[in-house]
This record gives sequence, C-alpha cells and structure tokens, in this order.
Amino acid sequence: MSQDRHSSYLTGMAPTTQATALACLDVTPCARIVTRDQAAAWFLKANPRFVRGQSQHYFTAQPAKRFSNALKAACKERPPRASILRVEGQKNAAPLQINILPFQPELIRIVLFLPRLMVDATPVALPKLTSRETSVLRLAASGQRRDRIAYELNISLPTVDMHCRNLRQKLSALTTSEAVAIAAKMNLLDM
Repeated sequence: MSQDRHSSYLTGMAPTTQATALACLDVTPCARIVTRDQAAAWFLKANPRFVRGQSQHYFTAQPAKRFSNALKAACKERPPRASILRVEGQKNAAPLQINILPFQPELIRIVLFLPRLMVDATPVALPKLTSRETSVLRLAASGQRRDRIAYELNISLPTVDMHCRNLRQKLSALTTSEAVAIAAKMNLLDM
C-alpha cells in the first residue's frame, strides 16, 4: 500500500493490533506547524493539548523534553535520525504513536497513528474554491503549464501563481501537482 500524505488509510504498521489511521504534519525545528493534512487538522482542533502558542501554530507532545530531543535528532544531528514516541495509558483522544521523521533541511514530518474510530467519525469538509481557482485547478489537472493556463483564462502569470498558491494552501499541498491529486481524491474536479 503506497503512503499518501493527504488521506487517512488503514495500516498494519501500528504499534497495537487495532486498525489505525494516519495523520501527517510538517514542522520546523521549533515545532511550528508549516503544513498539515485534513486528519491532522481535525485532530489538532479536537485535541488542543497538542498545540501551543496564541494562534495554535506549534505542535507539542508529552513528555516535552523527549519530544524536543526527537525534533533535534531529526534535523540537527548528522546524519538525522527518526524517533518514535509511543503514547501509553491515554484516552481514546490520543494518538497511539508519534513518529518524528527527517523530511527536508529544517523541516520535520510528524506522523500520528490515530485510532481508526477517531478518523471515521470525522466529517470531511470540502474546501471552498472560487470559480477562478476551480478553472485553474481543472486546467492544471489536464496537464497545462502555467503559461497556457494564463493564456486560456486571459490572466497574467502572477495571477496564475496566486491562484495556485491559494489552491495549495486550501488543499494542504506542497506543490500544485499534489493539490491536483488531492482535489481528484476529493472529487473536486467532477464538480
């Protein structure tokens, strides 16, 4: 089964025998959240003890010292190394396991193994796309380059870039191609 950052799926890799779902978020070495998938966004909203900061842009886990050391190991050590934090004796609202993985320079991927029941009960809200964003998304999905999208829609390249940036943000994607793949999975291209 291929790993997909933006959809929860069953996995047999969990630390327990029960079925689990995955949620992913990318953080900086100081734990500032850069991107998150929908399962992670829902989890953080439902479990505020895992976020800190006034606008809740920082991920945290207990014990804090161990979490901090794991973040350092993922980006500061040479070679960087992954860490696994197992969550023991928590209620159902806690992840079963937290994997902290080196991802890119100065960027760390955190994978939360969540009880499957938590994710199944989560309604997935479709992002609100403007008509122009939808047009750009469809043209990008058809394989058009930025310049061709601009020509087809009679808009400038910076405007195409702005719409692509908005799409990436609304769909929690790192690239426009990834945004197209997420939109296809959410059936946004069929609308």
